[in-house]
Amino acid sequence: MHDVSPYTWDACAEWIDLCASLGLPQLDLFVIPRHEGGPSEKGAGLPVEFVRRLRELHSSGYPLWIHGWTHNGPRGDAEFSGMDPVRVVDRARRALLDWKEAELPEPHGFCPPCWKMPSAALPGLFKLGFRHVDLRFGVARPGTMEWSPALSTWGGRGPFSRLWDRTLPFQKRLLAPFRPRVALHPQDLMAGPARRSMEKVLATLL
Repeated sequence: MHDVSPYTWDACAEWIDLCASLGLPQLDLFVIPRHEGGPSEKGAGLPVEFVRRLRELHSSGYPLWIHGWTHNGPRGDAEFSGMDPVRVVDRARRALLDWKEAELPEPHGFCPPCWKMPSAALPGLFKLGFRHVDLRFGVARPGTMEWSPALSTWGGRGPFSRLWDRTLPFQKRLLAPFRPRVALHPQDLMAGPARRSMEKVLATLL
């Protein structure tokens, strides 16, 4: 479950409840420490009630990941797109500091927003203590890579996005030998191709 934050919590909670009612495994929760916020802007820090809910979910078996720092960068939602490795690692370090200040459990790993970042940043992320880094085509660990493509809606409402989202069930069947990971987003709950396709994808997991 990507893009978990106080701003998106209602939609995230609905996905969590739906998947639980279907008997699916606990979702990995990718949390944005400062969604759309900077050091002194709206969004900095995490509300106490939100942190409490995350702790409860973690104690019930939901892994928590750090998902960027603000999920917003020079090129939009892809926070680290176009950044050099030093800036990527510095923002990940700041995200980890916010995480520790909120007294959240140790993160299971790190995921760059939109899975975009320079591969040269990986060693720095591991040195920060992250055991796993979630990428578009697999999960990296120190010295190894577990290949598994991520199945995700495209984002946006243009014709290409709608076409991509409609083909997700086909993509799931096509990628089945590679054990694809299903990446849910809060906006996938909106009526349209994204929601219909994701519901079909979830049905294949039952």
